Amino acid sequence: MALTQQPMERTTVIGLNAVLGNISSIGRKAQAIVGEFAKMSEENLAAGSKAAERMRGATSLHDITSIQTELMKESLECATNHYRKIAEIAASTPQEIAQGYSQMLSAATEAGQEVAQKATDTARDMGDQASQAAHKTADAVRGTAEAAQRPGR
Repeated sequence: MALTQQPMERTTVIGLNAVLGNISSIGRKAQAIVGEFAKMSEENLAAGSKAAERMRGATSLHDITSIQTELMKESLECATNHYRKIAEIAASTPQEIAQGYSQMLSAATEAGQEVAQKATDTARDMGDQASQAAHKTADAVRGTAEAAQRPGR
């Protein structure tokens, strides 16, 4: 049990860091997306205010149509730019999450290999100790047998 504690603890910590990192990453992405929506709203509001000011000075139907067309164009460009940014943010999220879990899996694999190596080393050491004990026992038995066979006993 003591052999596996350190690598497994390290794997648990790495796994926990990956999960918390993913949660943090998702939170940052959500904040960035909300920020983009806020910027888009702010820009559209400013464009609408600017268009309203220009409408006050309009003198013909052509002026009004031109102002409305320009407002629609600005709004569409604004929405397109911000939705592109939102899509980029959203598209990068699964890659970051996958990378975190990949690191966690790599750490678990490494810990498993380390545990297996320690178990192999321990088994080899125990085998060597058992072999040495068997040799000592055999030497002691041989020595006792030789002493029993000597004349004078």
